[in-house]
Amino acid sequence: MTLPQAEKAIVNGIYAAVAWLLLDLGFLFEEHGAATLSVLMSQPTLAISTIVVIICILGLVYKSRLAAGVLFLLFVVPIVMRLLQGTIPSGVLLIFSLVLLYFFLSAVLGAFTYHQLKTPKQTDTPPN
Repeated sequence: MTLPQAEKAIVNGIYAAVAWLLLDLGFLFEEHGAATLSVLMSQPTLAISTIVVIICILGLVYKSRLAAGVLFLLFVVPIVMRLLQGTIPSGVLLIFSLVLLYFFLSAVLGAFTYHQLKTPKQTDTPPN
């Protein structure tokens, strides 16, 4: 992966994270309507996860490896837990989840590649 490809993978990860956040908030708004904000504030885990996703999106803007990894884990762990419980998402949701998983994984790889290519190479000769 080259440096421009790594940067593009990170940007695509940002888009995927924003789409995931908007989809989750949209589902919450569809279910609760005008009481969405009060529901969000009454459930601390939901509010904290929303804040963490927003912070990770901001971290991806700065090409953070930690933010990319946390976003990937925040997305993949619930999917794995549902699969272990025997719950398989419906067709459209499954396809959307796989597409997001691809973009989150490529963002992780892009963030690590970006920092690997941006770090100056060390030489074997010590400076005088």
